[in-house]
Parts: sequence; C-alpha cells; structure tokens
Amino acid sequence: MSGLPLEMIAEILCRLPAKEVLCCRSVSKPWCALIDGPNFVKLHLKHSMDTSSNLYIILRTTSHVHYMDFEQNLVLNDFVTLKELNHPLMCYNHGIKVLGSVNGLLCISNVVDDIAVWNPSTRKHRVVPFLPIELKRYFGTKSCSVYVFGFGYDSVRDDYKLVRIAQFGGGGKRSFESEVKVYSLRKQSWRRIGDMPYCVHYPGANGVFANGALHWVVGENPESNVANIVVALDLGVEDYREVLQPEYKDKNFYIDLGVLRGCLCFLANFLGERVDVWMMKEYGVKESWTKLFSVAQYEVIGFLRSLKPLAYSKSGDEVLIEHDNLDLCWYDLKRKQVKNRIPGIPYSFEADTFVESLISVSPIRHLDGRTQDEDEDSKDRNKRYAVLNFMLPFFMSIFSSLDVTCYFGLVFVIRDDFLSEGFKLVL
Repeated sequence: MSGLPLEMIAEILCRLPAKEVLCCRSVSKPWCALIDGPNFVKLHLKHSMDTSSNLYIILRTTSHVHYMDFEQNLVLNDFVTLKELNHPLMCYNHGIKVLGSVNGLLCISNVVDDIAVWNPSTRKHRVVPFLPIELKRYFGTKSCSVYVFGFGYDSVRDDYKLVRIAQFGGGGKRSFESEVKVYSLRKQSWRRIGDMPYCVHYPGANGVFANGALHWVVGENPESNVANIVVALDLGVEDYREVLQPEYKDKNFYIDLGVLRGCLCFLANFLGERVDVWMMKEYGVKESWTKLFSVAQYEVIGFLRSLKPLAYSKSGDEVLIEHDNLDLCWYDLKRKQVKNRIPGIPYSFEADTFVESLISVSPIRHLDGRTQDEDEDSKDRNKRYAVLNFMLPFFMSIFSSLDVTCYFGLVFVIRDDFLSEGFKLVL
C-alpha cells in the first residue's frame, strides 16, 4: 500500500474500528500523521455515523460497568457477551453515572461528583475542574433544590460542552431561579450563561442532545408540580427555546425524551397503560413529528414505568428499547410488536450507547505551540490587527535604520548580521 495516495488510504482506514486504526499508527510516520489529523478523525466518525457501525451498548449496574458490541451481540448472534469497562474515575464500587454520550465521548461522574470527559476507544480522558454547588443563597432564604447536567457538541466552535443547571427555591420575590454554567472542553473552564427561565422537576434527569441542542422536560413554576414543557438550549448561541410538541387529544401523560439516529424523540408515557414514541424528523418543524410505535402494558413483563429507545437495527426494521431498567428487547416496526427479551442481561441496569471514535479530549496543538482553545475569534483578531496597523508606524520610526517586516503579530528585524527573529510584539 506504500504506493497508494494518502486520500485512498484514509478511505480504507476509516472503515476500520477505532482500536484497529490506532494500531495502524505504527506502520509509518505518514500514516501516524494521517490518523492523528483532524480531517481523518472527522472522516472516521462520519463513516461510523452514516453506516451505523462501531456502535456499543453500555450497561451500568450499581457496582460494574459493562459494554457489548451492538452488531456482534444483538444483530448477528442470539446471545450476549458482556465485557468489563474500566473507567478512569476513582470509585470504591466502580459505579458511575453517564451524563451524556456524544461522538464517542462519554461524560461521566462518580458518587462524589468528580466529572471526566472520556473516550473509551482511545482510553484518554480529561478531568473537569471541580465546580462546587452553593447550597444556600441570600442569607439562607434560598437553597439548592435540584441540579441536572447535559453534555453535547457545539458544531459552531467545534467544542464539547457540559452544562450544569442548579435550581434554587424558597423565599424572596422570585419563587425560584436556575443558575446555568457551561464547561468548555476547548477552553477547559467553566463560565456562567443566562439563567434558564423554567423549573426543573426531575432531579438526575440529564439533558438529551440532538440537533446541536440539549433538551430537558421542565415546568413553568415549582408550585404547579407539572413538567409539560420541552426546553432546548442551543449550544451554538447558548439561548433557550421551547420545542413544539406533537398534537394529542389525551394529555394525561408524563413526558420523557430520547434520541434515535440523531433525531429528537418524544415519549408520551400513559403510566401503566402504554408509551407512545414520536420522532421529530425535521428539527424545529412541528408537522414533522411522526409516531414511530407504541408499547402497551400487556407487551412487557412487569409494570410499564419507563421506556428508552436506544438504536435501530441494521435493517432499520427494529428498534432496541430498554424497559424499566430491567429488560433489553427489540420492537418490530413492521409487525408492530415487542419481541422476546434479550438473554444474558443484568437484572437491574441503566443503558447508554456510544460510537467508537478517535475524537481527542485534549486541545489540538498548532505548529507554533498554541492550542486550539487559544485561537482568537475573528472579531478579536481584527481588533488586534487594527491596533497593530495603528502602532506599526511608531515602531517603524524607531527602527528607521533597519529593515522591519511585520507578519501575524511578529516583528522581524532583518540585518546582514542579524538574521533571526527580533522580538514578539504582544498586544
């Protein structure tokens, strides 16, 4: 393959699982540079997404974290082979919570609220700086009643963001306030954004990421004790909006959210009767809500408390669903019925999905040593160049006897006996 162009090699390698691709880094320096490059990383991820390949299911119990290959275990075979997944956080019983899964990155936390962004495929992780929660405010008149997280991808800035919403209630003129802080993986720091003007009723119900936004089920105020609004936080512009819901005659249900193939799913849970699963095929368009399927109480073993869609089958004719943290089973979209429970699953678990990828948890370094998070926004860069152009005549007058060249903020002094960089102009 030494005679093949790198573009063709990239097309071949992007079809391999991430772990096998990483082994190919040792073939040669050009291969290593190709695989580590951001263009190939995105190509590999895109191929996995487009072909629904390299998908894994995570099953978390109280003391263990297992994973299994989706295709090998649930598509090609009738039995399940679980493997232990060793996460990077310290925990006495190995129990973790998954705050979100995006593009092969998992955001996880342990019982003492240590948080890390972790790529299980590359075995790399980055610990998120600790952000303490202010339990009481305004001289003790308000206390923190609930806090939730959400993890997603900002395609505008090519950044992965963790959002924490802390809600304070009791006393004062306002019945509650929701403080929102965002952690940027690129900048490796927390910052506060605008407060969310809705009330979070479900502790531990983390945001569902779809179409560039995180989604939660919220209420208008804590007094109503009703969560019937779907709010979206756009990670690109960092503002809130309500998501229009499908039309229902009977509104006596609880709302849950999910995601399938990147599309937002709306779950109408008629507790103990049935769960209707809807998909928004064109994001933001109310008319695009489509009812995928409905699971009735008599189709499952035990009480139908919750349902979570996880993934489509390769053919697209079936959907893998989690029922009450007890069962994994297939729903046949053609026959409109639930198939048998998948054997070999732990008795009680929480299920999540992740796709193998080469996405880095560390900022990309440029040749000049700068990291990607240190890149300037276009506005800041324009301001810097404007100041530089203003100051340049001043420096030219100082170095009038020298041949001075300015290039991207660096002043080079050229002389017969001085051929190196003079000094760096810091503005």
